[in-house]
Amino acid sequence: MKPSPITFPKVPSLFELKQGYPGLKALFFDMDGTLFNTESYHAEAMFMIGQRYKIRPPYSPETVHELMMGKADHLVFDIIKDWEGVPKDWTAADFIHQKNANLIEILAKVDPAKYFPPAILSLLNEAKAEGIYMALVTSSEKVVTEELLKIAKIRDFFNLILTRDDCPTHKPDPWPYLKAMKESRFDKSEIIIFEDSNVGLEAAITSGAHVIKVGWY
Repeated sequence: MKPSPITFPKVPSLFELKQGYPGLKALFFDMDGTLFNTESYHAEAMFMIGQRYKIRPPYSPETVHELMMGKADHLVFDIIKDWEGVPKDWTAADFIHQKNANLIEILAKVDPAKYFPPAILSLLNEAKAEGIYMALVTSSEKVVTEELLKIAKIRDFFNLILTRDDCPTHKPDPWPYLKAMKESRFDKSEIIIFEDSNVGLEAAITSGAHVIKVGWY
């Protein structure tokens, strides 16, 4: 039986993490919904596509959100490709390109403080000061990941960045986290993974590392 992750209702300090995990050597972060509170902007980017093509989901808005939360964009396309209004000649790449263009357009107009709280930056600063290895493991594409990190000015905090484009398979498969473990050369017992979505949590738990479920958004 897989262990249940511990939920943290607020961003912890590095001191708090070390108290609970004395062998801590590395922190692995998911991006959307974990490092950044950007889920609503992804939803807005999807809404723009829906409006442009007059897409009609066969489900309620609540069910649509449940189906899509935490999933990589190519999996989202698999869900929507047969919905009314979706261009029949679209490939997953076409959908992803349009959605990412919308997302970058939206984020260019938003103050990063609205989706990147000071407590996260504080944790990153503490970890960097103490030589903690940090990895970002996301199902978002590289173009969006790099843009977000640039806007928030935190790219240099990460020793390793793995995006959807860097992985042959994606969450809930643990491959991205296992790859990050291999690259970091730390044992799973020395690593904490922060995740928020069900698919991300499944990948993190299966990897065997310590897992913290994000409850601060």
